[in-house]
Amino acid sequence: MKRRIAAVACGFVVQICGLLLIHAVWLKSDYVATSNIWRAPGEQMMRAWAMPVSILIYVIAAVMLYRPGPKEQSRVMRGVGFGILLAMAVVVYGSLSGWVILPVPGMLVAKWIVGESLLSCVLGVVIATLVR
Repeated sequence: MKRRIAAVACGFVVQICGLLLIHAVWLKSDYVATSNIWRAPGEQMMRAWAMPVSILIYVIAAVMLYRPGPKEQSRVMRGVGFGILLAMAVVVYGSLSGWVILPVPGMLVAKWIVGESLLSCVLGVVIATLVR
């Protein structure tokens, strides 16, 4: 149980930092270019509490779903494999669904998928390393 709690704590930090790098740094210019479709900054701030809550729920679920794979496979490879599954179930699904209902450019969606899929693999490695 202690390992899973450590995985949740570390995974939460990894997710927060990774998402900040992806969305506040790498995709900042994309969001500025499409600012007319997003909520006003004040409205976003009123709902900002939901982001860390959703990230925590996601990380807890990922840690609880993780099951170590074959012993002959390294933890890194098991984590990457788990991260790919997370990306398929969450990132690709969420990004493509968002593209259907939001007027966002396809290239932004592709960047979401690439960035957050890589982050899912990092999260998977963190989880696989800490949960044995």
